[in-house]
Amino acid sequence: MLFSILIVFQNIFSVSQQYTAETDSSEIKIYLVKQRWHTGIVIETAKIDTIVWKEVNHFEEFKYVDVGWGDEAFYQDPGFDLELAVKALFYPTPSTLRIEGFNMPIEQYAEISDIALELKISSVQLKKIVQYISNTYWRNAERNVTLQVERYSGSIKFYKANNNYHIFNTCNSWIAKALNEAGFGIPDDPIFAEELFKQAQHFGKLLKAE
Repeated sequence: MLFSILIVFQNIFSVSQQYTAETDSSEIKIYLVKQRWHTGIVIETAKIDTIVWKEVNHFEEFKYVDVGWGDEAFYQDPGFDLELAVKALFYPTPSTLRIEGFNMPIEQYAEISDIALELKISSVQLKKIVQYISNTYWRNAERNVTLQVERYSGSIKFYKANNNYHIFNTCNSWIAKALNEAGFGIPDDPIFAEELFKQAQHFGKLLKAE
């Protein structure tokens, strides 16, 4: 009788282990992109846990979101302001979180980027990256976020973000830290996008290069 009970528990444990392994090893594709001075992480919206990152619901009509972090003034400027660029690099300045939603095929989005890289991760890794993004928003006492600017009928939104931007804390180091939250062992202080992509390429597939 005892032996039969032990067999039953062993089978239950085996099924549980198999389910956990399948869940952890489920393959999800995310993308790193560089477009001019913007560097971002692209994630399929349907794959994102909206309990962890509830603000992604602002982009529910889009298949993908492209997420980047940067200097508040320079990033929100529609052109290229040299004075703002210099100030962003050499002085600690307020930061912003930029989210862009889009529906074009990812292959086309990669093609219009300067650099694009595909990474395959597990659902557990994705959840850690999503949590990192959610923690980037500046939140008030009620945990609400601050929308700063909307562009292109709301497909691009800028939100007030945590931490200051400067030459040693750029959008590239922000992405490196996001990847390291998911277990990628890469330096978290790249100043230039090329440094970031060179390190990340060890774990993914380059889709487009400059």
